[in-house]
Amino acid sequence: MNKTETAFLTLHLQKNLDILQKSFNETSDLKIRTLKIKSEVVRKAAIVYLDGIIDTKNIQEYLLNPLFHVKSIEGMEELLDFHLSLLDASLTTKIDEITRELSKGKVLLIIDGFSEGILADSSDWQMRALTEPDAQRTARGPMVGFTEQLKVNINLLRNMIQSTDFSVENIEVGRDSKTNVAIVYLDKFVDQKVLDETRKKINDIDVTYLLEARVIEDTLEEKKVLFPLVFTCERPDVSVSALFEGRVVILVNGVPYSLIVPTLFIHYFHQPDEYAIKAGRFFNRVFRLFSWFLSILLMGLYVTMVRFHHDWIPHPFSEKLLTQSDTVFPILLEMAFLVFLFDLLFETSLRIPKNTMLLISLIGAIVVGQTAVEAKLVHQLSLIVVGISMLASSTILAGGLSGAIRVLRILFIIFGYFFGLKGIIVGLMIVTVYMASLRSVGVPYLAPFIPFRFREMKDALFRGDLRKLINSKHTYPHKDNK
Repeated sequence: MNKTETAFLTLHLQKNLDILQKSFNETSDLKIRTLKIKSEVVRKAAIVYLDGIIDTKNIQEYLLNPLFHVKSIEGMEELLDFHLSLLDASLTTKIDEITRELSKGKVLLIIDGFSEGILADSSDWQMRALTEPDAQRTARGPMVGFTEQLKVNINLLRNMIQSTDFSVENIEVGRDSKTNVAIVYLDKFVDQKVLDETRKKINDIDVTYLLEARVIEDTLEEKKVLFPLVFTCERPDVSVSALFEGRVVILVNGVPYSLIVPTLFIHYFHQPDEYAIKAGRFFNRVFRLFSWFLSILLMGLYVTMVRFHHDWIPHPFSEKLLTQSDTVFPILLEMAFLVFLFDLLFETSLRIPKNTMLLISLIGAIVVGQTAVEAKLVHQLSLIVVGISMLASSTILAGGLSGAIRVLRILFIIFGYFFGLKGIIVGLMIVTVYMASLRSVGVPYLAPFIPFRFREMKDALFRGDLRKLINSKHTYPHKDNK
């Protein structure tokens, strides 16, 4: 039996059932409920579904019960139109469509003597309750985060945007296992070039399966880059705000966060509670930007001071803290040791059970804070500098910027150790030029600063008046813009 012969349903019920069982490799959770329909003649029928992902009560009430009251069957279309009270149902003859839809929680009805089947949605996927976002928490504002269910996430967005402009494009990604991906945008506000570029790149994805949104991120970024060009977001309210700014939101079934493009560097310094509270309108983003520089430069500047510039601090302090230091390691190894310990503690805190967090915190504080200093492995001032740098980076971890911070921190330590202050300045210039060359789906990464766009400064370093922001439309520069 070749593929051409099995591409469509046949008139023979048992042959169709054999084809479906072989398509699912005789899996034990493929359930077949056979029955007989007493119409003008007695006809054999079967209901096919995958156990565990469908609501059996719906099958009983809206499919089985009506079938036992059918008096005559002239065709499957007539049966669907006049006898079955199914909301989401359609006719099909294709085997590949049937297998794909059964895997998504649909039920198939086939009857002997007819080469068409009825697919009806009766999915009952298990899902967790809506909870507060874990990484992107806020002091004030909505407390609901995305879940792993695509339909639930779209529901959350629609609940906040009750408009006919709200548009969803569904794309299936994966050859062997199809994963639903939704491209969400507001038709009235979206940047059309961004939408076209996003749609094209996702449609071009060719993978066997898709379990993580990282595949889509890599596709949208096109090449390996240090900085994230796609913003990962756990919050529906932030995603809604991005939609009104003309950006595109991408949702992947099974992934509890959204992807937002285009992503600009300045977006990582925006927080949702800025739009809900009055305080910090002119200060919060500048403070986070300062924290960014502190997180990547402080350790490098400290290494430079220890190596070349004791005169940066008054002589009594430099003599006590730097000149008379009797630590075991040279400053470069000392900083590497501390960075390793802090990263180890951070990684451990993510992997261990929550009930052991207190124990790990105590061990970390004793080992890193007290024992390492007393054993002359690290200097007290080095410990303070690394601690401040790590705390500064925690203010801007949301969205995926942490990886870039960790790499740049190490690079500036090396620049400071070997080349001093000049090396750090040159390194900062190189990083700036590199960032200016990046584009997120065609939009310059450092906009609205490079290229400078005065109109877009209304919501860059400072939050503008909310009424003006709501009534103004965001625009983005592109490659072909003059």
